[in-house]
Amino acid sequence: MPLRLPPSFYAPEQILSMLGSILILVAYFLTVSKPEKKWLYFSISFFGGAALLMVALIYRNPGLIMLEIAWMAINAWGLWKMLRDAPHG
Repeated sequence: MPLRLPPSFYAPEQILSMLGSILILVAYFLTVSKPEKKWLYFSISFFGGAALLMVALIYRNPGLIMLEIAWMAINAWGLWKMLRDAPHG
């Protein structure tokens, strides 16, 4: 018997949630395996957090809203710090 997913699985907010999760996991994997391009990983992770924040707002989930705002702030801080500390030529 083939696996049948419920129609809600394909709802736009569920797809957005899965995309956000995938972006965060890919960014984390790349950070661990190839640390030389941190700016890219911070960016990917930031946008993954933004996608999950939108889903949290749709479902009015305060715990997830707080987590995603913190996640995005940490990534934004990392990007800002890299830009600030970058050698200017």
